[in-house]
Amino acid sequence: MFTISVNGNRLGGDGYLISTTTIRAELEDYIKKEGTTLHRFAEVSGVNVGTLSGIINGNRPIAVGQLDRITKAMGLSEGYFYDLYVDECFVPSAPHWRRLRPFFMRCAELGRHDCIQEVLNQLLEDLKQVAGIFETAERMFEQGFKEAAVILYESVIESERSSHSERLAMCYYRLFKIHHPDSSKGFKAAMQFLTYRHRLPEVYALDGILMLVEVYSLKFNWIEAEAYADELCRLAKALYEKKVWRCSDFKPLRPLVYYYGKGYLMKSGTYEYRGMFEESKKWIAEYADLSWFEGDDETQTAVIEQFKMFAKVNHLCVDIKSGDRSKIPKYVQFLEEEPDEVIEGLITLIESANRHQFFIDDVLDHFSEEIKQYRLFGKDKCFSEAAVSIQSKEPSFINRCSVFFQNYAIYNLRKGNYEEAIKSKLYSLKIAIALSGFGYDNS
Repeated sequence: MFTISVNGNRLGGDGYLISTTTIRAELEDYIKKEGTTLHRFAEVSGVNVGTLSGIINGNRPIAVGQLDRITKAMGLSEGYFYDLYVDECFVPSAPHWRRLRPFFMRCAELGRHDCIQEVLNQLLEDLKQVAGIFETAERMFEQGFKEAAVILYESVIESERSSHSERLAMCYYRLFKIHHPDSSKGFKAAMQFLTYRHRLPEVYALDGILMLVEVYSLKFNWIEAEAYADELCRLAKALYEKKVWRCSDFKPLRPLVYYYGKGYLMKSGTYEYRGMFEESKKWIAEYADLSWFEGDDETQTAVIEQFKMFAKVNHLCVDIKSGDRSKIPKYVQFLEEEPDEVIEGLITLIESANRHQFFIDDVLDHFSEEIKQYRLFGKDKCFSEAAVSIQSKEPSFINRCSVFFQNYAIYNLRKGNYEEAIKSKLYSLKIAIALSGFGYDNS
């Protein structure tokens, strides 16, 4: 390819400018233009004068920390030289991870995903680099740089040769963890993870299976949700019986009792939502008293007490759905004490009212302010804002708002309030559309 010089750059035969400058040349030019000395620049930048001399002479590699200090001293924006840094230090030859990993982490911090991808394109020509890429992805995940971590995890998946690799399973698990439940990629990530869950270390499998239960519950697929709830209970019980919880290196995100109790709570919920209330009560009993779990950890004790409370409330809920109106005052009292449960509680009450042909106007009036807030998700002027804000909220909460207005429409239809019934149905549909736009349609 022929080239011609244009203002210090080379113009290739394809018409694109090819930069011929280097970080060293830029540094030298700056020192000359500013009329300063190397010693003075060393004082300003905090980079040792000997190191600066070695960098300019081309016999010392630049560490990313040094590059950042030099860039700041020159009054340039963070990451200004990163494109040149990639071309000079990483593309010509395989870099050492001692220098590459800090650069990747800094790119993640600054959102320079383009630089990460460019280096990865070079690295992946050598499959020996996959381990280093995975380790760096794990660091990014731990430090909260999720977008950058996704790029690395996907690169590992593309390059991993063994479909039975634990590392491959971990990549799919991490992607599921990142995308669940905040984006349209959540369900796709769940399906990709599904076949790899048995290859995960058990400490991660607990959370992976729990997320599967949540995904299928969000889609109202109660058969699948129950199946994975059962799987979660079996795994938690097996780990408990093997006493792995006594091992210092067994560190799940939550106490083992949480996964056991949560499995039965979700299982009982699948029967409740299918209207099989007596069957639901049977499984509520399984998490009502978990005091038999060994261990006296304060967190575990708190979890056991929480499930005990959940069991009492869910028993009330099932009784009300069965038509027992005498339990409503006690249930309303609970909702007053637990505002996060109001949306679910109102659904319980209004579903029961519709099923058993009674009215709860006094309760709806009592929670009128909360209902006004739920309406914001369905109003035309707020609809776009609601759609944008969905990613910052739990899709399950937004989903329940849709379910509430669907039932509220039926309630108002029964009362002859046709205008309110139509409005409520529209609220429900608009919220559902917003959810489906982010991949949470329930089809």
